[in-house]
Amino acid sequence: MLILFITIVMLVFGGRWFTSSSNFSISCLDSGWSVFRDGEVSNNVSLSKYKIGRIRRGERITISQTIFVPDKSTLMFRTKLQAVDLLVDGRIRYSFGKDEFEKGKLIPKRYSLIDMSPQSGMHNIMLTYTMGENDSSGRIAPIYFGQRSYLVRAFYSYNRISMFVGSFLVVYSCLLFSLSIYLAFTRRSAIQIYIGADFSMLLGCYVFARNDILWFIGSHDVLFSMLEYIAFYLMPLAFSIILYSIHPDLIKRTQRTFITINIVFPIVFLLLHFMGILHINRMVSIVGILDIVEILVILPPLIRGIVDKQKINEESEYYFSVDADFYLLFGFIMMLVFSLLEMLIESIFNDEANLTDTKLFPSIDLLELGMLIFMLCYFVYYFMNGINHMSADRVKKQLEGMAFTDALTGLLNRAACNQYFANLFGNYTIISLDLDKLKYVNDHFGHMTGDKMIIAFAKILEIVYADSDMIARTGGDEFVVVFKNIDEKLCEACVRDLEEKMQKYNAYSKDISLGASVGYAFSNEVPGGRYQDVFTLADQRMYEMKEVHHG
Repeated sequence: MLILFITIVMLVFGGRWFTSSSNFSISCLDSGWSVFRDGEVSNNVSLSKYKIGRIRRGERITISQTIFVPDKSTLMFRTKLQAVDLLVDGRIRYSFGKDEFEKGKLIPKRYSLIDMSPQSGMHNIMLTYTMGENDSSGRIAPIYFGQRSYLVRAFYSYNRISMFVGSFLVVYSCLLFSLSIYLAFTRRSAIQIYIGADFSMLLGCYVFARNDILWFIGSHDVLFSMLEYIAFYLMPLAFSIILYSIHPDLIKRTQRTFITINIVFPIVFLLLHFMGILHINRMVSIVGILDIVEILVILPPLIRGIVDKQKINEESEYYFSVDADFYLLFGFIMMLVFSLLEMLIESIFNDEANLTDTKLFPSIDLLELGMLIFMLCYFVYYFMNGINHMSADRVKKQLEGMAFTDALTGLLNRAACNQYFANLFGNYTIISLDLDKLKYVNDHFGHMTGDKMIIAFAKILEIVYADSDMIARTGGDEFVVVFKNIDEKLCEACVRDLEEKMQKYNAYSKDISLGASVGYAFSNEVPGGRYQDVFTLADQRMYEMKEVHHG
């Protein structure tokens, strides 16, 4: 089902309705640039092939080209950790990031859309990039030209998969959060649902911020740039909390240590950033190394623990299906594999997005696809885990019912009676009953008739003592009833009612006749109120009545 769902999504978002964007109305200004760097000039440069390489903070790269500018046209480009100046025919037309650069602050990433005001004709376009960080970028981002509405539409078309994944994760988070509130109000465990809701929201925000989708919704450049890094730095914490909530006893000290580290590190990073000591983007590699270490330490014991748990479940008489942890482990491994593949692809190709490419696969981010798979697996895990527990509880109750129920009458048996007595305290009354002449009936009329006699007597007991706290058959002809907080008058009334109903049964029965001896005792009649002593006293009184019946 998971593969089918993802396949359908790929086919739908790769359809003509999504890919027929306005790429024919915009152009990517890739070739024909002159690049000025360190006093050197490179002519007829293609931006997609130009590699910046090692670069220092404050270093400038200027690109220039003369193009035909039609009326109502817009220039769009992306900057990340860079200040930029746009000059049209030698006059400053747009500037971004200078204040942050001069104050030593983080220059947020931004999609700049500049409406070109010159009259239609040939104009010189010059962009000067000032690097805000060491090695802040490996390439110059593509520069697009066209009408503003077409440019925005092309951006949405290119990022359609990311928008779907991000929206799915955010909506999914809201649904899980609503479910956790409902479970909390019904006093059921909701901690894993709440953790899943938080993690899904974290992933959704990261997808939106990473792909600059939030910038097209709002204009808070610094907030959206910070959100990307904060979400990324909180992912190890989210993963460690999820794993700890599922297997808290697995390498407990190590898991708690990692959780502590994952809490402390983001706080330290934020403090360093806001104190101006180290920008938040400089810690990405540290978090990446920490992720790898945690995975190498936790994943092998986690796999062994899940496999061992499955073996135990297979030997148990309560479980019949695959353990739900396997689904979560599968999602975690898939996300890990897809993340590594995405990192490998970026390190090899290091290409910037080209919005004019409307094919499906160039816009697929394997990391985001891995996130989607993980959250779907988490959904399957939670419900499979719930189903397994409900099935186990049902089977357990059935087996306990078989173990504690008298097969002939459906009443509780001696084992259940002993278990009940072990937890019996306070004021109570024990009634001991013995079915008269059962041995005689078995010997002369057969055990089938004797069983019929027992069943008939048990049904009468259930009617007479319907308000009791327990009715049990403790032997062949022995029965016990327990009342809590009942007085002697009610006990006598029940005994009389029992006699009346047996007489009424005997009047209509052709083959058997019911009779019983009854004795009862109260817990306050014996010192300490121990159930053994109360039962012994009730049993003695029952035998006294039995002697009268047989006398």
